[in-house]
Amino acid sequence: MINFDMLHQHYFLTMGPLLVVTATAFVVMILEFLLRRRAQAWLTGIAMLGVAVALAVAIAHFYAQPQLTLNTMVIDAIGSVFSVLILITTLLILWFTLDYSRRHHVAGEHTYLLLFAVVGALAMATAIDLITLYVGLELLSVASYVLVAVRTRSARSVEGGLKYLLMGSIGSAVLLYGMTFIYGISGYTNLVQIGMDATSLWASYPAVVALSFVLMLAGMGVKLALVPFHMWAPDAYDGAPSPVSAFLATLAKTAAFVMLLRVMLFLFNAVASNLFSWFGVLAAVTMIVGNLIALPQRNMKRLLAFSSVAQAGYVMVPFALFGATPYTDWYALFDSIAFYLFAYTFMTVGAFAVVEIVSRERGTVDADALIGLYRRSPWLAAALSVFVLSLAGMPLTAGFVGKVYIFTTAIHARGVWLAVILFATSVVSFYYYLGWLRRVFQRPAAEGAPADAGEGAAAQAAGAAAVQVVGAAAAPDVAPAPAPARQAAIHSLIAVCALATLVLGIVPASLLHPLALQRWF
Repeated sequence: MINFDMLHQHYFLTMGPLLVVTATAFVVMILEFLLRRRAQAWLTGIAMLGVAVALAVAIAHFYAQPQLTLNTMVIDAIGSVFSVLILITTLLILWFTLDYSRRHHVAGEHTYLLLFAVVGALAMATAIDLITLYVGLELLSVASYVLVAVRTRSARSVEGGLKYLLMGSIGSAVLLYGMTFIYGISGYTNLVQIGMDATSLWASYPAVVALSFVLMLAGMGVKLALVPFHMWAPDAYDGAPSPVSAFLATLAKTAAFVMLLRVMLFLFNAVASNLFSWFGVLAAVTMIVGNLIALPQRNMKRLLAFSSVAQAGYVMVPFALFGATPYTDWYALFDSIAFYLFAYTFMTVGAFAVVEIVSRERGTVDADALIGLYRRSPWLAAALSVFVLSLAGMPLTAGFVGKVYIFTTAIHARGVWLAVILFATSVVSFYYYLGWLRRVFQRPAAEGAPADAGEGAAAQAAGAAAVQVVGAAAAPDVAPAPAPARQAAIHSLIAVCALATLVLGIVPASLLHPLALQRWF
């Protein structure tokens, strides 16, 4: 007999954005096969249109009552908030790609691979079944491996992709191994059902539950580039195209954080809540090591990679507080995680966009390429200052508000030691962030030389200029300076990111108020 109950499931309510992005990905894939390289900009535009529709659907359902579909997908506060963030990030990355593809060779598969990765990220945000969550994670991961290594003629790209593939595969295997222990002792893959039996499982199999927790945390630690599972990140970020680097630093991490949040709270928030102290250990080590390794970095993309490692440590602080915090205070923890991830997305994508422009114009990703930027482009210098100061945690920026929120939440939850480490490492980060700003406002050496320096200084300046010209001509991936009209896309992207960073820093209630209206649990 036919079961018509499935027809009454809330498919579009729970999976609307996911279905729209999936359909868009297939359309773009088919059009790419038919058109090949003749319409890369059009394919990116179609992808942006599809993602915009999915974002509209997600916003329309932002305050929807929790609904469960097929006992697998759910719409709730976690799914709604982070689906919106994932889709906003996708629009920013596609916007970035639109400019990047005009100046560099971009593989035809780039756009639809990115969309399929977003499908996986949305599944990670809305699924409550271990199998579905893992499938979403692997869809995101496999697409990311290819996106990093897609420039087959670049040794750095292939090396970064290979390291990411090896470490990511190990992380996936370790995560799956931890999931199998939970399934073995419970007989379920549904998070709700496992959560209902969490007390009895902990009482009967404490060692197995603890081992599962450690394995799953280690597996997700690889995906989040937490210390000591972080060493793939600098090579992958440096070798990947700049839009993909921004994608890994923002969207991929957001999806991994929301999956970690959902899994850990459903499975281990009862009598096993004392295990959450391990989050604190990882957060502390990640904040310290990430900032210390970033200090000597001169490669701008590698510095942003280690910066993202440290930023992940800041986001991990609220995770460590769930176990020791009463349920009534969880709202602040959820809000602090969501706010910081929103802020981090805008300032990181904007920073990568500025680095792309500077490195393209100067033919190098060395930090010295920033020297004299305020003279060449006061606008870019101002925008980069906003992003860098926000990453460091300067007042009137989104990064400052996010860090203060996490800091005060940690103090309130008696995680003083984590708050102290967060403050101390943020102070350390000012050294390398302000090092960028020092170069931005530093006068170039040729201009700074005294007028009577003699023929030696003049010859040295002329030689440096000649090296720059010859290097730019010899570099196959560096295009000549484009016309201002063709730079409108990336400059408008930077403007949006800078504006969002300032608005969230000056008027944080613009985001905190919508978050406060959510029923997180």
